[in-house]
Formats: sequence, C-alpha cells, structure tokens
Amino acid sequence: MSLIAIIGVAVLVVSTIGFGASLSTNPGINRIGASDNQVVAAARGNVTALAWTEEVNSLGNVATKQIKFTVGNEDTVNAHSFQVCAVLEAPASTFQPAAGAPPACNSTSSVAANAKLTLVGINFTNTVEVSDIANISFSIEELN
Repeated sequence: MSLIAIIGVAVLVVSTIGFGASLSTNPGINRIGASDNQVVAAARGNVTALAWTEEVNSLGNVATKQIKFTVGNEDTVNAHSFQVCAVLEAPASTFQPAAGAPPACNSTSSVAANAKLTLVGINFTNTVEVSDIANISFSIEELN
C-alpha cells in the first residue's frame, strides 16, 4: 500500500513539474477579456436599417447581390470609422461568400460622435435568391 502511495506522489510531482507548475500553484481558468487577460473592447457602433437590392437573376428568380444598411456611432464624444462584414446563409449550409472565403466587407468613412451613416453597402460576388436567404450575419469592427 505504501509503495502505491509513493508511486502516486512521484507521478504527481513529475506531471506537475512537467506542465511548468509547482506543487504550490493552484490551477486556474484563463478568463478571456477578464482581469487576467487582454481586454477586447466592443465596437462602439451598430448596424441597423438593413435592406437588400433585388434583381432578377439569370434563372428568372428574384435575387440579391448587395445589402445596404445604416452604421451608427454610439460614442457620444469621438468620431470613428468602422469595418462592417456580412455573410449570407442559405439552406443546406451554403454561404455567400463561400465557406472558408473571407467575408464581404466595407469600411465606412468617419462617423461623427453619436451619429449615423446611411446607405452603406456591401456587394457580394454572386447573387443569392431572396427566398433562399436563411440568415444574415454581420460583424462590426471599430477602426479608429
């Protein structure tokens, strides 16, 4: 029984030292964005008033190739520029731009403090039938 205990302690010491800690180091969780990690600030902007431009594609169906929207600056003191990206999802997990390709993006000019910039557009390479759009995903990044 004591041989098993000695072997167990030896394994514990070797594995603890092997992972770069000591016996007195308490294991902890890495909290992303918390006090023990780098803070990732949220963009002070929003995307609203979404509308897409409709056209008839080569198959005779109503499709879209462009989304227009409004970008709002929620900072009440400073003007900011933003980059907005979008991905359209159709049924059967088909995407525009295609999965693995970079999203379609557009950078805005400087948006004044607590103001909105209207008719910002993102163009897609291929048309997507409007009836096939299952989801639209946006991301917004504050550039300055």
